Amino acid sequence: MAIRTLTALALAAAWAVAAPGPAPAAGGLSFPPPEHVPNVFGQGLLLAFSGIDGETHIEPPTVATLTGDGLTLQFHLQGEPALRLLVPEKYRLTWRVVTSDLLLADVAGDEPPLVVAFASANVVVGRLPPGGRAALTGSGANAVIMRDHIGDRVRFAFASDPLGPREAARAAAQGLKVSIETLIESRLDFFAEAPHGSENLPTDRARTLAKAFSVMKVNTYAPEPPITVHWTTPSRWPRRYQNPWASALHAVGLMHLDVSLAKEALAAVYGTASAEGFIPGRSGPATSEEVAQPPMLARAAWTVYRYERMRDRRFLRVSYDAVAKQIEWFMRNRRLGGPPPPEKPLTFGAPLYAWASAEEAATPGSPRFASGTDFAAIDLSTYIAAECRTLQQMAQALGYGVSARTWGRRADAVTQAIREHLWDADSGFFFDRTAPDGEWVRVWSWAGLAPLALGVADDDQADRLQEHLAGDRFRTPAGVATLGKNETAATGTGWAGGVWMPLNYLLVRGLQARGRTKAARDLAERTLATVTRRYHEAGTLDEFYPSGATAGTSAGFLGGSTTGADADRGARDDFPTAAVFADLVLRPEP
Repeated sequence: MAIRTLTALALAAAWAVAAPGPAPAAGGLSFPPPEHVPNVFGQGLLLAFSGIDGETHIEPPTVATLTGDGLTLQFHLQGEPALRLLVPEKYRLTWRVVTSDLLLADVAGDEPPLVVAFASANVVVGRLPPGGRAALTGSGANAVIMRDHIGDRVRFAFASDPLGPREAARAAAQGLKVSIETLIESRLDFFAEAPHGSENLPTDRARTLAKAFSVMKVNTYAPEPPITVHWTTPSRWPRRYQNPWASALHAVGLMHLDVSLAKEALAAVYGTASAEGFIPGRSGPATSEEVAQPPMLARAAWTVYRYERMRDRRFLRVSYDAVAKQIEWFMRNRRLGGPPPPEKPLTFGAPLYAWASAEEAATPGSPRFASGTDFAAIDLSTYIAAECRTLQQMAQALGYGVSARTWGRRADAVTQAIREHLWDADSGFFFDRTAPDGEWVRVWSWAGLAPLALGVADDDQADRLQEHLAGDRFRTPAGVATLGKNETAATGTGWAGGVWMPLNYLLVRGLQARGRTKAARDLAERTLATVTRRYHEAGTLDEFYPSGATAGTSAGFLGGSTTGADADRGARDDFPTAAVFADLVLRPEP
């Protein structure tokens, strides 16, 4: 790994200044328009080298988060080393660039800007104004810092290497040779080339869009065995693994940046499938588990396929083959009451489906699972019905007539079972049920709205569900609460009533597909406004948002702490949030 790190640095150092001298003035740098670059500094910002720029490694996790103790990068390495940067109080910093791999601030009273940047996967370099200090704290034996001076300004390089401090020191020494100005230019090129939205996009929203692409960038890994293509994670810290439900959303965001990256993000997930079609909910070079995740890969692949001007039929065939096997696995292994008899079709009886756990449903802490998982889950059943319908469309596009008819029949059968058995006409809502005609599990949750989001509810049912969306039970300033406010377990955060932007997004798209444009625009605007507001307050795109989130306050935001005892509260700089924000801005009405 030391050799790979040094190779990457050697490339960056090719433009290094041959002899120390005065640093070029800030005005000599070429900056994109300000609204096209993120610039909000805040606690919890995720920092790392991106697999889009070069080689990355899941181990060691040379990933940092900004802490509230001044300008401190807390690395999530063994020993928790921290890079602490101190600037004399006389200098006032104005942040011009705050991205996942570059921090740049104009310094009042000094011409060259303060700079902190990832030069490679394991090396961070920077420059401080006169009197500045760079210190390394913590007990990371394999992390080192080296310092140099150009005039009275401090240059530094932080490096880590699992092989030991000697290798880390060699990498840091190479880091001191990197041309900071060239590194800045290369990092800013990403934002110059990223989509910027319409000319009428408000500046605060345009900056948030740039932040969304920064989040996508930091959470994209380079190929690393056993994964042979670029792959994505919901968050480089604390999540660090590949997740199929999240990756489906990632692809929809990445297609605006680079369609080939979107395809790779999905191909990386397909590559984890077993011979039977099972796709693990967590996978990657360092992890795998025997728990599934909500199936949404067909929807993502179909969206990417239709978005690309030159339709890639090979990508569609590969996606169809992988997802068809996955959905058949679900229909056999998650069918309520067990698999259908061998001689019967997968839709035998009333085809309804049950989660193996709350974690598999991706809703840990939801009161739906207070008494176990032995019930027909409205959300899983709906996901399966929707994926069957999309597989029908994919098969039709590929000319697979027989398969298209089979998936159409499956979609019809599951949809009919949902409408007949999981709809409570008195309440006007979908609920889980212990059996097709068994006891109701009456928890008012987002799951009951899934048939509206994914096109499974009939028109009358959709009318009733839309009334609930507009009512006090689920409507919040931030969007749609995951748990009805009337539920005793509702706290307004997480899966106990917090707002998850991907779920808002699915409902927006579901409303649009039914021609309910006014309701869709209202929910889309609350979604975009909340993410924008939070970003400009705190500098991050959070995993979830409190249902009471309003303008001018960050109170109640639990989805953001990524260290210590708070690590299970959620991630900041979350890829799914970034992806759906970008798609709503760039495809407001697909």
